[in-house]
Amino acid sequence: MENPFYMAINDCNNGHELINRIYRRQEDVFIIELFMPVLSGIEAIRYIRKNNTETPIITYSGTYQEDMAEILSKIPNIYYCEKKSCLIKEIIKGKVISDTFDYEAYSQKWEQQPLAVQEYMNRKKQSEEELSPTEIQLMKFCYEGFSNKEIGEKLNLSNRTIDTYINRLTEKLGLKTKLHLIRYCVENGYYNSST
Repeated sequence: MENPFYMAINDCNNGHELINRIYRRQEDVFIIELFMPVLSGIEAIRYIRKNNTETPIITYSGTYQEDMAEILSKIPNIYYCEKKSCLIKEIIKGKVISDTFDYEAYSQKWEQQPLAVQEYMNRKKQSEEELSPTEIQLMKFCYEGFSNKEIGEKLNLSNRTIDTYINRLTEKLGLKTKLHLIRYCVENGYYNSST
């Protein structure tokens, strides 16, 4: 925080530790990871809210969880966000300290992210389904450690043509390098398929 008077007064490894330390000091804001070990963040939040409905709670997770968002929406004075320190600071400054952060707009935007991820996964799956036998064979040769020149000799194509094919295939699959292509081949089981 920019203000030297703002500081973290407690750092807990799990929800149980948090609950045991609450009685010692009056916090201005709680920042709680939603999926903590021992006692989950949601359980810790419920415990805090039994005795304290005023102190703002910022809770975060790596990805948007629709079921958690629904549960949290019923608890007063909660801000659910991505696991990004700059965003958490922004919410503290713009929502807890003043009222300049548009949490509703942020929340709606974040809620849409899983849809974007799902669309990407669908596109990726569709492109996988469209791999030609030649592309699969090319991937296998890469996996087996052949150089582009050796692959070209096996397929009776020039080295440049193989370079172009590998570039197109990595692009098609949303990958960056030949190494990523090899990993993709292993992760998706192409290295031992009969095609």
